[in-house]
Amino acid sequence: MYVYWRINTDLNCLGESITFRDPVFIRCYRQWIRENVLALALAEDVVGPDFNAVCLN
Repeated sequence: MYVYWRINTDLNCLGESITFRDPVFIRCYRQWIRENVLALALAEDVVGPDFNAVCLN
């Protein structure tokens, strides 16, 4: 899932977006994000009050 998150992040930096259509994949992706939200916030260098504003798509 990290690879998909990384691709999505890189595309967001370029102003592009990716749309996942498989419901099972979307559910697993969201679950993975919930489980790894703190590590993802550290990877994005989010600190302080901006922590809740992280766009995890």
